[in-house]
Parts: sequence; C-alpha cells; structure tokens
Amino acid sequence: MNSSTITTANGPDQSDKARQLIELGLAMDPEARSATLARLIAASVRSAHHHALRRFADTGELDAQSALDELNELRVPLEQEGWLDALGRHILTHGGRS
Repeated sequence: MNSSTITTANGPDQSDKARQLIELGLAMDPEARSATLARLIAASVRSAHHHALRRFADTGELDAQSALDELNELRVPLEQEGWLDALGRHILTHGGRS
C-alpha cells in the first residue's frame, strides 16, 4: 500500500471495496504499521464529529491524543472491532509520524 492521499469526498459508495481492502490489509499487516491502512480504517469508521480521525484519514496528519479520544468514543459492529484495535496500535506506535 502506498501513502498517496486518501480521498473521502462524495462519490460512488466504496464502502464494500474499503472493507475488503481493510480485511486484506489486516491479514497481511495485523499491527497496521502501514499509514495507508490506518488512514483507510480511520476514513471508514469515523463520523462527522471526529475531526482528528478525519484529518488523519484525509491528510495523514495525526494528533495522536485527539485521535485516541475519538477512537474511544466509536461504536462499531463486532466484525470491525479488530479495525479499531489495529488503528489504536498504529496511533500509539506512530504518534504524529504518519
């Protein structure tokens, strides 16, 4: 996975493709060391009021403490809990260096 800009602009719904890419990415990189994988997870799970996760997903700029606070607020389906774990590990490991 490369570190190109991830766009979350309005367009065709790509959630199924994102879900497949995340699952494949986590199978290959369960610790989510890849910033691109972590950004894709952030883009897929954040809501409108999650500004730090959105900024990380859109630009790669990471405010680790704010992102962790937002991550702790998220509620996702059981099958996506591993995504949050991986994203949390990435944030803790990489801080603002993504």
